[in-house]
Amino acid sequence: MVRASLVVVFLLIGLGHSNGQNTDSVFSPGEEISYGAYYNWHFIWVNAGEIVFRADTVQQQGDTEWFVEATGHTYKAYDLIYTVRDTFYTYLSYPEFQPRYFYRSVSHGGSLSQQSYQFNQPAGQTSYFHDSKDSEPINSTFPYKKGIHDILSQAYQFRNYDFDHLKKDEVVKFRMLADDKTSEFYFRYKGIEQVKTRNGRKFNCYKVSVWLMEGAFFPEGEDMFVWFTADQNHIPIMVETKIQIGSVKAIFLDAKSLTFPLNSEID
Repeated sequence: MVRASLVVVFLLIGLGHSNGQNTDSVFSPGEEISYGAYYNWHFIWVNAGEIVFRADTVQQQGDTEWFVEATGHTYKAYDLIYTVRDTFYTYLSYPEFQPRYFYRSVSHGGSLSQQSYQFNQPAGQTSYFHDSKDSEPINSTFPYKKGIHDILSQAYQFRNYDFDHLKKDEVVKFRMLADDKTSEFYFRYKGIEQVKTRNGRKFNCYKVSVWLMEGAFFPEGEDMFVWFTADQNHIPIMVETKIQIGSVKAIFLDAKSLTFPLNSEID
């Protein structure tokens, strides 16, 4: 059963690192990317659900802001085994892409948890809220650190990374906001590989492996692999990772309103 959030698994590619990022964003308002979610069950890959990422702009109290959303759900046939409904969204300044508010709702097998961050940059403070039926609600505040994003906006930030300046097996450390603290991680650049999707499309991709800390869903180790298109879009084409009870994949299905041509695709 897919007991790890489909969206969380995918969003853990948000590896942000200030050095090595381009100044211009590789994504534009209106972009939408969809993925199939697969779970490995007794050596069989089961098509369990779908993940969709959307980035656009909205008007908030007279200001233009980024609105980024990610949703994940299991298909009806898989709901009979285990139902997953995930929603993540975040509001950010436009065009600077500085976080203002983040919300996450994760429903697994009828168990619902919610989490939010309210970023107050002028006051240098972040307000954190978490609630689930398995624990007492948490309301806390902690210092806002410049350059630290919520998991969703960080995933988009990482697409601006300049992979061409990395050597094979080079290790890059990064920090990521998790719950009410910032944790240290790293990824390892593995070079360029060719990836074929389930619908037969082929892409040249930058491959990275990610070190994860042990938690409720993941074993500790360098067990997550991500393949980004080797073009200006840096779209994640495939994500594969071990979880405590097997492994999961997210594989590219389609994209709309991309900023650049998919020059990495092989005819």
